[in-house]
Amino acid sequence: MIDPDKPAMRAALAERDVTRIFRLLVDGGMAQRQIAHLVKMNQSEVSEILSGRQVMGYDVLVRVADGLGVPRGLMGLAYTGREPDDEPEEVDEDVERRKLLAIAGAILFGAPIFGEVVPLTVRRILTDPPSNVGQRDVVRYEQTVTRLEQLDREAGGMAARPALVATATAGEQMLRAQATTEVRTRLRYAVAEAHRLSGWASGDVGLVDQMRQHMHRALDFAAGSPVRVAGVLCSAGDMEKQYGAPNDALKMFQLAEMGEGLDPQAQAVIAGLSATAYQKLGLPAEARQQLKKARSLFRYGSKPQPFFNFYGPGSGLLAAGEAKLGDYDLAREDVVNAIKTRPNFDKRCDALDAIVLATTHVQAGELRGGLPQAQKALDLVREVGSQRVRDRLEPLETALAARNDSTCKDLARMVRTVRTPRMV
Repeated sequence: MIDPDKPAMRAALAERDVTRIFRLLVDGGMAQRQIAHLVKMNQSEVSEILSGRQVMGYDVLVRVADGLGVPRGLMGLAYTGREPDDEPEEVDEDVERRKLLAIAGAILFGAPIFGEVVPLTVRRILTDPPSNVGQRDVVRYEQTVTRLEQLDREAGGMAARPALVATATAGEQMLRAQATTEVRTRLRYAVAEAHRLSGWASGDVGLVDQMRQHMHRALDFAAGSPVRVAGVLCSAGDMEKQYGAPNDALKMFQLAEMGEGLDPQAQAVIAGLSATAYQKLGLPAEARQQLKKARSLFRYGSKPQPFFNFYGPGSGLLAAGEAKLGDYDLAREDVVNAIKTRPNFDKRCDALDAIVLATTHVQAGELRGGLPQAQKALDLVREVGSQRVRDRLEPLETALAARNDSTCKDLARMVRTVRTPRMV
């Protein structure tokens, strides 16, 4: 987005000089294609405007203001919250209240005791964005995003996704308000995180198109912070790997690794994720090399960095990679450490850890510990509304089905049943 507090930009906005606005953005390092995406133009149109083509149309000026996240008032454009042909429908409030009473009576008594049941009228009225946003507003917004992230980890994308999407949209609305440069930057990064989590929650329930759309928006808002861009790329890559594109996922991880200012923790996470992509590509030697690199880097700890702190000491990520490579003893040791350090609310990762632990026990023929752990994994998976977690049951199903034991066969059938339903 742009900084309307700079005198040159504020003057260009006041004069509706779109050519000068775009030139200031380009001079500030923004690519023409990014401007085109934000204001919903073709890149050729942006190029023509930069070359001096005047923009006079009201709808185009509105698109420029909204796309760049500046209040319409700074360009002398009235903001009503709706288009001219989108006037709210006239309704009779008394009639609407009687409709609601009739609906309630019919539900309670099974008959239309207060008259005919007819649908309520829902007027299409959009609220205006806030006029000013301050530090306290941004802190509240960040706290909301954090709480929804916890909900996502506790209950999966089924529970958290609608609220995350709404929060991301609300954040974009807030960016249209007047704010200091510091506040606007902090809010922009918070909106990037809301979109990243919306993308993750979407992918968690199989909504791949929506996942990519939110990751795209997250990248837009994270621009200028290499560590945040790297976090979005890691999330997007992990989802692409889940849905059968490990080569593209690996490219995203490699792009993430190129970001400036990444500390050892971030580099460790990227290496661990890269290992799982290499394993999916049938390259075990490269995967083991990346896991070795990750283990070494995790020892250095981390300064607070967005996204990457989630992985803590890295035990869970290492265990998942080791289990996929068949290094079951090492995986078991790491997953036990991961379980000890997980936050109580993180049911999704608890389920993933339980799957890895059960699989390693069964693969090693240790059925006394493996069968109860497999049942625990199933119970945890059922609690979490995540298709991604259900898909991770496949190695456990395979390990159980391979055992010449009736209890294992029964559990394998149960796992197959749990894996089957799609969460969408």
